[in-house]
Amino acid sequence: MGFGRYVTAAVLPCLWMYGTGVFGASPEIKSPTKTQTWVPTVSIAVKEEFDSNVYLQDIGTLGDASSFVTTVLPAVGLKYLGGPEATLSLSYAPEVAFFHSESSEDHVLHRVGLGGSGKISQTEWDVQNTLVVIDGSDEGLVFSSPGGAGAAGGPRVRDRRDATMYRGGVKVTQAIGKVLVRPVVSAYIHDWQTRHSAVPGYLNFVDRNDFNGGVDVGAVVHKGTRAFVGYRYGRQDQAKLLSYPEEYDNEYHRILFSLEGTPWKWLKAGISLGPEFRHYGDKVSPLFQDTDELNLFVDGSVTLTLGAADTVVLSVKQFEQPGFGGRSTYEDLTYDLTWRHKVGAKLTLSVVGRAYNTDFTYPTMRDDWVLSGGVAATYNLTQQLNAELSYTFEDGESRVPNTWARDYTREVVALGIKYVFK
Repeated sequence: MGFGRYVTAAVLPCLWMYGTGVFGASPEIKSPTKTQTWVPTVSIAVKEEFDSNVYLQDIGTLGDASSFVTTVLPAVGLKYLGGPEATLSLSYAPEVAFFHSESSEDHVLHRVGLGGSGKISQTEWDVQNTLVVIDGSDEGLVFSSPGGAGAAGGPRVRDRRDATMYRGGVKVTQAIGKVLVRPVVSAYIHDWQTRHSAVPGYLNFVDRNDFNGGVDVGAVVHKGTRAFVGYRYGRQDQAKLLSYPEEYDNEYHRILFSLEGTPWKWLKAGISLGPEFRHYGDKVSPLFQDTDELNLFVDGSVTLTLGAADTVVLSVKQFEQPGFGGRSTYEDLTYDLTWRHKVGAKLTLSVVGRAYNTDFTYPTMRDDWVLSGGVAATYNLTQQLNAELSYTFEDGESRVPNTWARDYTREVVALGIKYVFK
């Protein structure tokens, strides 16, 4: 039994999960009356989609495998409204997926979590924990074509296999006169329960984690906007893969400059960036070029409210972490764009785009991009019932020569319906 199973048994009953999309899993919260303290929620969604490239491969034995996929997403939640001092949320939202033509990819994804925030006098607190438990195949796949798994290592294939992932963080902001002091701690634990194999082309998954903590010091620089300067000390660990000696454990020191808040009613921002000084241990490959690195860390999001009908969200995230396939480390870079446009009271149109890059450090030869875009229309049939029709196109590309199996295209057409009980 892996570490993640113990985390699941201990934390599962008391965690709250935040949603991941229109049919993602968090239930909608009802508008409470003045006398309500506890607000329960129950919803269910069903989605039918056609996936043109299940394994993210255009060539080889796994190439062009398509399937209809039926997904059922029930959700239950409970929110405690305790005034400005405390707001707590608790929910559980499984996702049950059936691949009609590729039954090995059937899985159940459990999302749970606990979140809360509040303010007592001059002290603000915020706690967020999320837990995802995937009950899927414990076997990896064999990618025998040149280059192996698709661009970025095939994260969609990875996230259908047995695993437990936990993310959590605590922030406490104390006002001392006009100065704000904010201690911060966070954790990320990813435990895969798939078996390892030395078969050529077999995609292994290797446990990894990241713990960090530090403090921010800042002040209010504009009405509704705060600026901080912060420091983080962190450590990342990577588990052992078979008999290979390489492990990419490391520690880092991060200096952050942050801007948070709503300086104008049409603009909301949360941006943190700064230099990171990273040191790797002595178990890296002898071909690893430099065990001391200077990186740029970025985690930012901007929301633009362009009138009553239009909302645009832009985000970027850049950081480094050990590879999930082992014997590697890479820079993870994501750009996201979402535009939502309301057409009357019932119809919402959406356009989304993403550019995702995984740039591995030597000796691993990978520099992959996954470019995707999509459109969706969501229609509120009633106050409790809505439907969504969406289309997504995805293009995986490798910048390394002679790795043809990493290049692929994928299309997904989906129709879903969701009902919120009231």
